[in-house]
Amino acid sequence: MCLGLLKRATTIIVPPPVKPIPESETIEMTRQGFLNTMKTFGIEPISLATPLDSIVRLASKTELDRIAPYLVYPAEWYAETLWDCEDYGLQAQLDAGRKFEVTVRLGLGQMELGYHGFAITLDRDLNLWLLESNSGFPWAGRWFSKGEHSYLPDKVFI
Repeated sequence: MCLGLLKRATTIIVPPPVKPIPESETIEMTRQGFLNTMKTFGIEPISLATPLDSIVRLASKTELDRIAPYLVYPAEWYAETLWDCEDYGLQAQLDAGRKFEVTVRLGLGQMELGYHGFAITLDRDLNLWLLESNSGFPWAGRWFSKGEHSYLPDKVFI
């Protein structure tokens, strides 16, 4: 399902700690509202029968850009079948919530090299954004739109 480590691994410089995203730069919406918006992009939920979170917190694009470098991890962490693409996406999901108090989720979908896991979110204007969290990809650490770098998400974990 996931890609092997790309040959062009880059070194990650870990930025100093930062504050969570200010509340003035976020909106809150219901889980169902989040899912309804994702559905407009053709993305279906990967979900539990009983959802755990009923509210999501979405940040401005400016704030998403600020936190993006903190949601990228060393390519060397890749271990096929043990810690691979969806684990990078899940780590970004966990760190976004814990460190920045904002909703970013694991997304799954097609890309040039096959089915793949990555980070996905909506900004507070309900624009869809994707993020590659494996530094082995040249576009890692910068939010991009559906279709860029051939990413076509079809699932979101929420």
